[in-house]
Amino acid sequence: MTYFVTIVSLLGDWLLFTFPLYQGLMELNDYQELLVGFDEISGKWKMISPWWWLVPVVKIQKERTRGYRILREATKSKSERHRALSFIDKATAWYFVALAGWLKMIASSYEVLEAFGCGEAVWLLIVMVVLMTVGGLFNAYYRIGKKRVSRKEEEFKPGDEVTND
Repeated sequence: MTYFVTIVSLLGDWLLFTFPLYQGLMELNDYQELLVGFDEISGKWKMISPWWWLVPVVKIQKERTRGYRILREATKSKSERHRALSFIDKATAWYFVALAGWLKMIASSYEVLEAFGCGEAVWLLIVMVVLMTVGGLFNAYYRIGKKRVSRKEEEFKPGDEVTND
């Protein structure tokens, strides 16, 4: 029973990683036109050097300042700024939920290895986490992919539409 519970826990934690990631990607797709405007304008602003990651607090502050300047230039009205900030907050929240699921998935992976007597095999933990992470990323990106969406749309044949009379 211990094996079953630890494996189910790991599966649940993997789902808590991959589907919030998928939700965050869907949020990004929903606001694609907003992002196109940001891309055009952000090219005008100097990139923050990755060397600032040596001092993460400074890097984050510099990126935030740059982002707000781009946002101010990219939006024309208060309602557009509110929409953009709401989008950023939603996408950020989903990514933090995905990160929490990923961290929990690491802990559950270790618990599975312990249950099977392989807790000391750090390399096996790394391999498991890498494979599950790649699988989660693949799942999320596959689900938002144009090929899958087109295939799903084709499943709805003409005449399948429901009308409310």
